[in-house]
Amino acid sequence: MKIMCDTNIIMDMLLAREPFADDSCTVLTLCEEHRMDGFVSASSITDIYYLVRKHTHSTELAYKAVGKLLEIVKVCSVTNNNVLMAFQKKAKDFEDCLMAVCAKSIHCDYIITRNKKDFEEFDIPLLTPSELLQQLS
Repeated sequence: MKIMCDTNIIMDMLLAREPFADDSCTVLTLCEEHRMDGFVSASSITDIYYLVRKHTHSTELAYKAVGKLLEIVKVCSVTNNNVLMAFQKKAKDFEDCLMAVCAKSIHCDYIITRNKKDFEEFDIPLLTPSELLQQLS
């Protein structure tokens, strides 16, 4: 199975945000154990770095967080064609649209997100972390 992890899933794990952290950590552990292929978009990496640094006030911790993440998931390149496709859709949230376009381009089975409504207009299967874990059990 190939999944694209939304930024909120990564942030739940990195910042131990309750009550979401446990399910997000379990999903990412499955990726780390190579039981599924986990991806993030290249643009998410910069967002994650920024958010961790803002939350922790530490450049060092932000780099550690991104380094750990890069051991767990693969980064999906954002191509010129991906950007053009997302731009042409004129979606209300360009960033989410770009992630959906990238997920489709690498044939992800699902986008894993806590905010399914943000991706409903992009015609790609969506699961929350808990839904994914239920499906696997």
